[in-house]
Amino acid sequence: MAWSFFRKSFFEFTLTSIGILLIGSMPYLFFNIRSQMDVLLMIERNELDNTLFLHDTIVLNFQEYVGHIWSTAQLLLDGGSAVYYHQGRYFPLFPELFDLFIKSMFYLVSGLALGLVAAVGFAVVIMVQSSKRRSFPKMVVFVLESLPDIFIILVLQWLIVWVYKKTNILLFDITSTFDGDPVLLPILVLSILPGIYITKYLLVTFELEEEQPYVTLARSKGLSRWRILIIHMFRNAWLTLFNHFKNIFTFALANLLMLEIIFDIDGFMTFLYEHSVLNPEILTFSLFLVFIPFFLVFIVIQWGLESRFLKGGGSHD
Repeated sequence: MAWSFFRKSFFEFTLTSIGILLIGSMPYLFFNIRSQMDVLLMIERNELDNTLFLHDTIVLNFQEYVGHIWSTAQLLLDGGSAVYYHQGRYFPLFPELFDLFIKSMFYLVSGLALGLVAAVGFAVVIMVQSSKRRSFPKMVVFVLESLPDIFIILVLQWLIVWVYKKTNILLFDITSTFDGDPVLLPILVLSILPGIYITKYLLVTFELEEEQPYVTLARSKGLSRWRILIIHMFRNAWLTLFNHFKNIFTFALANLLMLEIIFDIDGFMTFLYEHSVLNPEILTFSLFLVFIPFFLVFIVIQWGLESRFLKGGGSHD
């Protein structure tokens, strides 16, 4: 069973890696990127006065496409030699990209961790209530889930400014300053929607588990709601929660760009947004930076959960 699991994981890793290489080099398939870069370099160095003759067309350049895939694969093995173009000059891609990656992943992981802890706490508190009392908090979760991300961010920033005007107390930094980037508020904002989604998934899972015979049996033995929920039901909800959590991670990663822009944070996602158009290699390196560590983490967690369930550790008892 272990061999089958890791063989499947290796197959997924290989296919995804190939897909990243193919997608990252896609601009070279449809555009003459090299000639465009040469012209752009001449313009920014004031070596070209008249640009009226310039035009761009969509082409199918398989030779350039395959060549760029191969050169990118070689760069992945020697990342220290990778460079990117910016304002007429070429700069080393590393360690700048890696430093920005660590910085942004701190916000992402911290936000997800905070959202997970808060969601588990909220879901447990809601579930120990009677079915009638659960209706209102479930409705609140549904309403909050429907709110746009940017609306939540702007409302929180407005509340902080309003409190500061009324009390002269600045609860959180709302944008980057000379003293550094804001920390607490971006993490709090990034945790809200993942926390709401996790709460919703936990409530649905708990209510399904609540209908299982083992819960009725536990209640007949006089076990408390807290004990049944935390020791029995919660243990059986982990695998379902993990399957949803992978989608929540992708959602939070997508929101990271908006967060960095609104809070004026010079991070990994803004670097990718600003430079990957002229430097497709940045997209490839960035995708691998995100994919490899988190794929390994998810695989280890999935193996631990599935092996536990296959051994009967997650059976209804």
